[in-house]
Order: sequence, then C-alpha cells, then structure tokens
Amino acid sequence: MKWHHAGILVQNIDEAISFYEDIFEFKAEQCLTLPGEKIMFLKKGDVRIELIEPEEEFQRFSSIHLSWQVKGVGDWIEKLEKYGYLPSEGPLELDNGWTTVFFEGPNQEVIELIEISR
Repeated sequence: MKWHHAGILVQNIDEAISFYEDIFEFKAEQCLTLPGEKIMFLKKGDVRIELIEPEEEFQRFSSIHLSWQVKGVGDWIEKLEKYGYLPSEGPLELDNGWTTVFFEGPNQEVIELIEISR
C-alpha cells in the first residue's frame, strides 16, 4: 500500500492553489470537475494535495493537519510572514531535538513545519 494524497475543503480554490504554489512550491498536476465540486491536485515530489471547492457553502472548520520536515524553521517563519501568515503556535523546542511551528492556512488547515536537529 502506498499513500496517495490529503484532501482539503477550500472556500476559494484559486486562492488555495496560489497559497500552495507560491509558498510551498507545489505544482498543479490535474484539474477535475465532479458534480457539485471543483478539484485540483497539486504535487511536489512524492507529496500530493487535493483541493476541493464545493458548490455549496460549508462550515469553515478543518481537522486537516499537514506537516513538512524543513531546514531552517526560522527562515520559513520569515517567508510565511512575508505572505501575511503568522505562527499560530511556536516555534517550540521539543525534548527530542525537533523545532516545530504551526500556521493556519487560508482554509483553516493546520500547517506544521518541523526541523530535526538530532
């Protein structure tokens, strides 16, 4: 079995595409239209995200948690701040040597960045 993708409900698919392309350098892979929703798959390396914009209103709440291992958490914090995204939690220095910081994406998805120094 191989993991394929994480899906995120979005209010504005164009805004969400720009967020993941501009900040995290994902590339649009394919667009699909199903009854009642627009779908865009974005891909970076082996990681794939499915953005889903339903035609009907939806509750703006997300239990999605995306996490990427990065080098230079401080540099990533500065990069996201330039786009207007401030940490919602952290950075935190964990006992296992990791540094982690959390941001809220444009659709209330939680984005965690982890730097592993040990």
